[in-house]
Amino acid sequence: MHSIKINIKEKDIEKEMDNLAKDWKKEVMISGFRKGKAPVEIIKSRLRDKLHRESLQRLIQEQIVSATDKYEPFIYSPPELQNLNESDENIEFEALVDVPPDIDIDFCKIKLDKEDVIKEVDINSELKRLQEINSELRSVNKPIKKGDVVFIDIKANDESISNYSFTVNDDSFSKKIKGLKAGDEKELETEFPKDIPIETLSGKKEKATIKIVEVKKKILPELNDEFAKDLGFNNLEELKSHLKEGINKETQENQKEKIMNKVLQKALDLAKDIEVSPTLIEIQKREGLSEEEAIKRAKELTLIDAIAVKEGFTIEENELDEWLEKISESTDNELEEMGEEAIRFVKLHILRNKSLDFLLEKAKEGVSYA
Repeated sequence: MHSIKINIKEKDIEKEMDNLAKDWKKEVMISGFRKGKAPVEIIKSRLRDKLHRESLQRLIQEQIVSATDKYEPFIYSPPELQNLNESDENIEFEALVDVPPDIDIDFCKIKLDKEDVIKEVDINSELKRLQEINSELRSVNKPIKKGDVVFIDIKANDESISNYSFTVNDDSFSKKIKGLKAGDEKELETEFPKDIPIETLSGKKEKATIKIVEVKKKILPELNDEFAKDLGFNNLEELKSHLKEGINKETQENQKEKIMNKVLQKALDLAKDIEVSPTLIEIQKREGLSEEEAIKRAKELTLIDAIAVKEGFTIEENELDEWLEKISESTDNELEEMGEEAIRFVKLHILRNKSLDFLLEKAKEGVSYA
């Protein structure tokens, strides 16, 4: 909680009452006067108590907004007013505002491990996958080996199945038929795959007679410009660039998330006594988190928000517009229909991302900030 001292002079209330009375003049009904014709002084005299209350409320709100401007949008609940002290000339009281606390953390103590480095990935595995997808099966009269697609007839327990196909791998069933060729027949005892459509064999160790009907080998296309053109690219280099960009983006985002979780935990260890808003904890519990999870998440958000406030992060108009446009498109809602709370949520998201990026950079640099 952040404490704000509010001091409002009675003469300022009188000025605000004048302004408010002028605003009310057009609509208020005063006995003895037509609507909109009652003098301001008469309105002030007849409605003084109400004008005083509303004028005071306006001035209170102005002072609170002015004093908490740097905390927007990180005000978790409405301010609480207390310790009222009223005199003929002044009204003084204290406003408790539920905002992130001041922080004093030495980020030099957060060390990234050597493996906590966002690396580019090798695209060879993705190229191999594309070759596999676009491979061609050709019949061969050669001994069966790993990777071949084999068609077999199986007889066992008075049941049979024809042309059962599978890709040879390193399981026990595959090992029993490796080396055989099309036309070979063999009686064997082995553990059969679970997907064999013979209930008495499925996933069980049984004796059976196997006949190799056909052996097909996967013929992978060459990695060249023609292969790339078949996939819609001008050449192989363009395909590689496309894969590299896409894979690296996804992989780096995943790596960044893991690293960020580590950095955030280390920062929380340094800020273990950070004051957490009960309101923020309740919000997390309403999201379905347990008490323990809600407290942990509220601590994370408190630290992230406190960094944003301390560093004075701001949001450019185009940043906000871009995010609002994305949300509008994904929800089919017009921008004009988005309420203040929805816009506040977007602002929270943007600023919290800036805090996380800042925290990660500070952790990399090992710069002390206290």
